[in-house]
This record gives sequence, C-alpha cells and structure tokens, in this order.
Amino acid sequence: KDCVKTVQRHIWKDYEDLADDARYTPEYRRLYKRRKETIERVFADAKEKHAMRYTQYRGLAQVSNWVKLKFAAMNLKKLASWLWKEQFTSLFMLLFWPQYDTDPAYA
Repeated sequence: KDCVKTVQRHIWKDYEDLADDARYTPEYRRLYKRRKETIERVFADAKEKHAMRYTQYRGLAQVSNWVKLKFAAMNLKKLASWLWKEQFTSLFMLLFWPQYDTDPAYA
C-alpha cells in the first residue's frame, strides 16, 4: 500500500556477525583443527562404545535424560582415568625419586 520496503533483521544478527568475523582469525583456525581430536572424538566414542548410534526412547525429555546420563558416565570414566594416572605417576615418583638423590650414577 505505502510502497515502502522494510528489511527485517533478527535481533541477534549482530552477534552472529561477530561470531562469523571471529571464525576467520588465525587463532580460531588453530582451534578448529584440534576439534577432530577432541570434540568429534567424544561423539565417535559415544556412538561406538556407548550405544548412542540409536536411541530406545521417544520424546525429547526421555532422550535428553538418556543422553545426559550417558555423557555423565563418560565423564566419570575419564575422571577416573585421570586420577588413576595421577596416582600412578605420584607412586612412581615416590618409589624411584630417592634413588636419584642418593646414587651418583643417576645424576
């Protein structure tokens, strides 16, 4: 009627533009190359080792709870592995460190 064109823009479009600008920085490119070693590996392990390729549940709430439980279990396994390695290295140092101090052959 009024022969006026309006351009509608989403309220968060400015933030999306900022994210796009940051995506092309050299620092982000280095981080993105590590994605396949970190994030994608977690999802691959979830699919292969924790039966997350398919779900047995229906509905967003049930599937969300199931996924949260699976990832909590994966995080607990990772935490236990880190703690085990930390205890093993501290035990190793406790057993063998005095030998390095007293024996001049190890100096």
